[in-house]
Amino acid sequence: MKLFSFSKIFWLTGVLVVFSSCFKDLDTVPTDKDELTSAAVFENPDNYKKVLARLYAGLSVTGQQGPAGQADISGIDEGFGGYLRMLWYLQELSTDEAVIGWNDQTIKDFHEQDWSADDGFIYATYSRVFYQISICNEFLRETTDAKMDDRGVDAALRAEIKTYRAEARFLRALSYYHALDLFRNVPFVTEEDAVGAFFLPRFLPTTSTLGWKQKSRHLKLT
Repeated sequence: MKLFSFSKIFWLTGVLVVFSSCFKDLDTVPTDKDELTSAAVFENPDNYKKVLARLYAGLSVTGQQGPAGQADISGIDEGFGGYLRMLWYLQELSTDEAVIGWNDQTIKDFHEQDWSADDGFIYATYSRVFYQISICNEFLRETTDAKMDDRGVDAALRAEIKTYRAEARFLRALSYYHALDLFRNVPFVTEEDAVGAFFLPRFLPTTSTLGWKQKSRHLKLT
């Protein structure tokens, strides 16, 4: 009888724990003052230009503090991992236009024309380019007309934000240009795609004037 009672109590406790998750007790915002969500950042009208500046800075800076610490991407020293520096590595060291003479990791593989997909510099360049794309997408998600309506953004600022959005789209297109140039058949995602894990569509070679075509969308590099 006691065994039955304990089993019943244990079962009821488990049921209560499962159903308690339906009360959305875990749907909270961070309480740490150093942890910010996108919603909190964009509530402040002064932050729109600051976030746009961070999109431009992503072509140069490597993290949230300097010279190292809180890096945007992992797997490479921040001194080596800047966007333009990584782009220069892949574009120039594989030609006879430049040489890095020291024996640092796999840098010599570019001179010897025997790099592979496992190369840390190549992986970091790919990660850096798509990190830049992802933050451009997030800026565009948070600056739609619907989001502006919800936050009560005034007309003057909305006119500025329209220009900011055009700049963010250009920066995203620039990064996609680099991705196509370096890696060819890359995934393609925009602000219209939900954040999360899913199989991304890829660019496919075509004979169009753009030279590249995605299954359902065209990337306009203008």
